[in-house]
Amino acid sequence: MSTKPTEKKVYNSDIKKRSEEELLEEEIRNQQTIDVFIESDKNWC
Repeated sequence: MSTKPTEKKVYNSDIKKRSEEELLEEEIRNQQTIDVFIESDKNWC
C-alpha cells in the first residue's frame, strides 16, 4: 500500500510536466502566429 502514493505522485508529476511542455508549445505557436500577422501587415502597407 505504501507504493500507491508514490505511484500517484509520479503520475501527477508526469501530468504537470506534460502540461508545462504543452503550455510552452502553445506559447511558441502563439508567438509564431503573431509574427505571421506582423509580416502580413508589413506586406499590406
